[in-house]
Amino acid sequence: MIRAGLRRLLVVLVVVIGGTAAISAAIGALAGRSIPHALAVGYYVVGAGSLVISFALGIRGPMRADRTDDVQEYGPAPFGGIFGVPRGGHVGRRRRRKATPEERRETRLASLGLFAFGLLLVLLGAAFDPTHRVF
Repeated sequence: MIRAGLRRLLVVLVVVIGGTAAISAAIGALAGRSIPHALAVGYYVVGAGSLVISFALGIRGPMRADRTDDVQEYGPAPFGGIFGVPRGGHVGRRRRRKATPEERRETRLASLGLFAFGLLLVLLGAAFDPTHRVF
């Protein structure tokens, strides 16, 4: 089970790092920039995005939304939004519940993983950056 998880993690890392390299190199070539500069900017942007998502996930509180479709208990779903389409993409009403310790642990670990991944991408961008020397 751990081997399969590590394999999936490695695939995600390779896809994100390779995809970022391909997209940023193509955009850099179209913009007339050097490839190392384009790679550095691409890794900086994706790394910063990962750090922001990590922060947003890390500050999530202990309450979770619990969606329900129980019409008898809560009555019919409210209609609002544009042309009577319910807002929020759900039919039933939402209740708030306290997150289980396992949910909080998973959120914390996901936030730490995204932080480490974002830091890796920023350091990778610094390694490719031709305007600054790493050492």
